[in-house]
Amino acid sequence: MTHHSDHSLRIVVDATDLYAGQPGERPLEQRAAPAESQISLRSLKAGESMTHDESKLLEVLVVRGLLSLNGEDLGPTSYARLAPGVSATFTSAEASMIYLNERTPTEPEKDSYALRGEELDWRQGMVPGLKVTALHQGLTKHTALVRWAPETRFNPHTHVGGEEILVLDGVFRDEHGEYPAGTWIRSPHLSNHRPFTGPEGATILVKVGHLDVA
Repeated sequence: MTHHSDHSLRIVVDATDLYAGQPGERPLEQRAAPAESQISLRSLKAGESMTHDESKLLEVLVVRGLLSLNGEDLGPTSYARLAPGVSATFTSAEASMIYLNERTPTEPEKDSYALRGEELDWRQGMVPGLKVTALHQGLTKHTALVRWAPETRFNPHTHVGGEEILVLDGVFRDEHGEYPAGTWIRSPHLSNHRPFTGPEGATILVKVGHLDVA
């Protein structure tokens, strides 16, 4: 198990081998109480099922394949959010990969929903070349998918409450390095960078505002 409990550190996890088709699960982060959490990438075989701990909040993103959530089919880039107390059974209708974020909530969580990938509402981002679709808007915590066209540059910015990124396709870049599909990056509270893409472009899952600020 990979432990990344110190939120003052910048962490990069290379899961490109799993992303390329290696079966199994890749832990990205695990934290203990008081805000227990576990983040991972998991490959599922066709017909494989799983359940989750109903005491926790669960976020699931279908990276590829087809996942059935309580009988509802969710394809690539589909997102499901289940509040504590909601039971769920996931079954992979075909070989799939999913992102799992299971944790004790730190702000009120009551809504449960699923967003189908083919029905997401993509909107113009803050700079030319960006398209953004919001997956969740909390009090201070936000989750979105962002499509970067090739050769797109974003403004330098600071992460208040931190940022986590999973590169879904293409190659994401900043002044610190290059991150191909299957890379997970966690940047701590008040870190800063200037991200951009090259000729490949990129699609990323982004979570902001949820890391320790003390």
